[in-house]
Amino acid sequence: MTPVVARPVTAENFARYGTVYDLAGDADPNVTWTKGDGWNDGFTRTPLIDGSGHLGMTRGGSAPWPCTAMERHPQTEEALLCAAEPIVLAVAPASEADAPHRDEIEAFVIAPGQVVVMHRNVWHDACRGATRATPYYWMAICGLGESPWVPVKGGPRRIQMNDEPSV
Repeated sequence: MTPVVARPVTAENFARYGTVYDLAGDADPNVTWTKGDGWNDGFTRTPLIDGSGHLGMTRGGSAPWPCTAMERHPQTEEALLCAAEPIVLAVAPASEADAPHRDEIEAFVIAPGQVVVMHRNVWHDACRGATRATPYYWMAICGLGESPWVPVKGGPRRIQMNDEPSV
C-alpha cells in the first residue's frame, strides 16, 4: 500500500478535521493582532477549545513511522501546539465506527506558530517530529472517561515526509 505523505497543514485542507490558527504569520483573520515597542503579539479570537482544558506535553519520536493505532475524544476538542520543531499529525475522519480505517488516514505537518484544534471524535495518532524526535504541547479536557487506543482497521499505514523513499 502507498504510504501517506504528510503535507503542510492549512485552514482549507484541515477543515474536515478541525481548525488551524497561524500565530506566526500576522494575517490569520481568526487571530487578534497587537504590537508594541519591539514586539508583535497574536491570540485566538475565541477560546482555543470548548471548556477548561488541561495542558500536556507528549514527547514523540520522528517520521517516518507505521501508524498502527489511533484514539478519539468524544467529549472534548484537542489542540496541538509545536514546542519548537515541526510535528506530523496523522488523522482519520470523525466517526461512530469502532476503529479508523487505514485507507482514510491523512497526515499534516504543523509548523511552529501554528495550532490545530481537532473536532470531537476525530481519530488521531500521537504526533511525531518531522525530522527528529520532538516534544509538543496539547490541550484537552482530561478525566472524561476512557480514551482507548484501538488498532487501525486494515493494518498499519506508513506515515512519511515528501523526501523519504517509499518502502
